[in-house]
Amino acid sequence: MENEKNKNKITLYIILALILGGIVGTIGATAAFSMRPTRVDIGKATGNTKMDAIWSLVERRYVDPVDNDSITDRLCSAMLASLDPHSVYLSGKDLKREVEALRGNFEGVGILLRMKDDTVCAQQIIAGSPAQAAGVMAADRIVAVDGRNVTGKETTIDSVVSMIRGPRKSTVKLTIRRPGESAPVVFKVVRDVIPTPSLAYSGMINATTGYIRLDRFAETTYDEFCYALVELKRKGMNHLVLDLRDNGGGLMEAAIGICDELLPGRELIVYTQGAHQRRREEHSRPGGLFCKGKVTVLIDEYSASASEIVAGAIQDNDRGIIAGRRSFGKGLVQQQFDLPDHSAARITIARYYTPSGRCIQRPYDKGTDEYYSDFIQSLVDEYKGDSLLAHINDSTPYYTTKGRIVYGGGGIYPDHTIHYKTDENIVYYNQLINKNIINDYAFDIVSSDGRNIVAQHPTEESFVGNYTISEAMLQKLFARGEKAGIKRDAKCISRYRDEISSRLKASIGAMLYSQSAFFAVQLKYDPELKEALNIKKEL
Repeated sequence: MENEKNKNKITLYIILALILGGIVGTIGATAAFSMRPTRVDIGKATGNTKMDAIWSLVERRYVDPVDNDSITDRLCSAMLASLDPHSVYLSGKDLKREVEALRGNFEGVGILLRMKDDTVCAQQIIAGSPAQAAGVMAADRIVAVDGRNVTGKETTIDSVVSMIRGPRKSTVKLTIRRPGESAPVVFKVVRDVIPTPSLAYSGMINATTGYIRLDRFAETTYDEFCYALVELKRKGMNHLVLDLRDNGGGLMEAAIGICDELLPGRELIVYTQGAHQRRREEHSRPGGLFCKGKVTVLIDEYSASASEIVAGAIQDNDRGIIAGRRSFGKGLVQQQFDLPDHSAARITIARYYTPSGRCIQRPYDKGTDEYYSDFIQSLVDEYKGDSLLAHINDSTPYYTTKGRIVYGGGGIYPDHTIHYKTDENIVYYNQLINKNIINDYAFDIVSSDGRNIVAQHPTEESFVGNYTISEAMLQKLFARGEKAGIKRDAKCISRYRDEISSRLKASIGAMLYSQSAFFAVQLKYDPELKEALNIKKEL
């Protein structure tokens, strides 16, 4: 009974938050009333506060029945969103998805899905997964799950995923139609825990330079990073390129752990402070795995949060070169509070500061919409003007350990700027990517020739080193682009032929082998990585 009262109160609070909205206020001011206003005595209402009184009125007088759960979720979201852009309410479904991402695994069969016409297909089979062990292959069409048809216009990937996933050791039956075979086949797959690594790729770029790319900071990130670091050192690495491009962050503990392995002992990594939290400092410990070699950190406009903690610690301690473009600028720390109904509230409890004292959080005092609009505008301005200082909002100088000036208030500014590509000839190539022409063609190649490719190249290393994209395949790709309304651009094809071919090969490799095959192929033609490797600047 008490829980129901609390739920009703939360619902009321959210209703009040919505009432305060500008549009609702405008409409309310001009609405017609059916009778004169009635005065409410709060003391005689069901509760003892104004909100209790209003909720009592809603329960007794509102024209329609109220769905408590739905309204509660929406109002909790509205309430937290009014605080700052990163305080959020997570429903039970959203929380489960978030927990899986941060935990680094989920319970299922290990298939990455995509839609092809009205059928869900296997785009990639995770290596070592139950699906692979059962014999499911990339490009297989899933037409039924446990005997229930899952084809048709109403089918969605989310609905099929919910049917395929389930607790470890349980069994799911997948009815598959395989390209080139007339009859469907049923696979019985025993679900298990499927790892989802946050380290997308690691390897040696040349004899002395190692490369690690992190997609996010999760519970498994630190262990993955340490393992890769040891392997790269064993292969002769004395220069590490840590790629944090497109890495939106995650767990602060993982970022601190990575800095701990790269910094000498007793260096300040980050400190946090808030109205209800005293200053808390994190320092590196002696004995890190890679404290003396050269370090280059790649960032871009989508590097945020934990990525910025790492970049800020490396920059402020003069431990390495930060290369790329200004990062996103998220300097707020959230703590998750789990609620009894399996939902959660993530509330900002502190700001974090880099060792030099910078808070790199972008302003959000004009609301969330303006917050993200400003971010988009800064990208446009930086693209047009090639200036990373276009939207600097804190001109206060901060100093690294060697006395270099750095700035805060809007992201990490790189030591070496890698500007946007402004070559108009690259537009055609980008259109092929953005309209999924390359990815869709790669899937069709896997559908028609995937088994032959794997037979000829049984290992990922063989595929990366020996598989080639023919001229005929490229011409079919360009023809597909024309069919989709992308006019063929001879100048772009001439200039970026190798990059286009590499992208197609990388996409095929990701579907047939693993995501690491994608990066192993693509990195050979990554212009930003090439520029980072040629930086001559010394700290």
